[in-house]
Amino acid sequence: MNVFKDNRFLELACDTLEEVESWRASLLRAGVYPERASSGPSENFSMDPQLERKVETIRNLVDSYMAIVNKCIRDLMPKSIMHLMINNVKEFINAELLAQLYSAGDQNALMDESQEQVQRREEVLRTHHALKEALAIIGDISTTTISTPLPPPVDNSWLSAGAGSQTPPPKKKLTTPSPLNFFLQFDRCP
Repeated sequence: MNVFKDNRFLELACDTLEEVESWRASLLRAGVYPERASSGPSENFSMDPQLERKVETIRNLVDSYMAIVNKCIRDLMPKSIMHLMINNVKEFINAELLAQLYSAGDQNALMDESQEQVQRREEVLRTHHALKEALAIIGDISTTTISTPLPPPVDNSWLSAGAGSQTPPPKKKLTTPSPLNFFLQFDRCP
């Protein structure tokens, strides 16, 4: 429905005759009457402002109602699907399928591993043990290997700064050995 402020006519398009009658009754209750045969050109342009406000109010109410209906339908669809489909499937599984499984015979046979799964499990266990052994070997190598740090580089910049001037070499900076080197050196002592 398109309602324009400056137009005198209201054009409705409906799919069924019931919708036409419903709109006609709603508009009549709001005080909008069908146009009678016009007696002159002066009546064509006179629009009652009160009637215009009522039509606008009805239009706003219908739009609000349709927005509420749309929101409710969107909210109810997942709930309806859950109720009608998923709950019925759960009941069917509990009632029918479990009864068929229990009546099939030996329930322990249902829980037996297939040959493929047994082979896969054994392969994974072998891989797990091999990796644990490799980690132990790597750990042994890293703890038994003794490494000494490289000595600090010699600062010979004083030689190139002034070959003619006899400046004494800078004093050597004392470094403390790291605790790891100390323990490694201590282990080597007889």
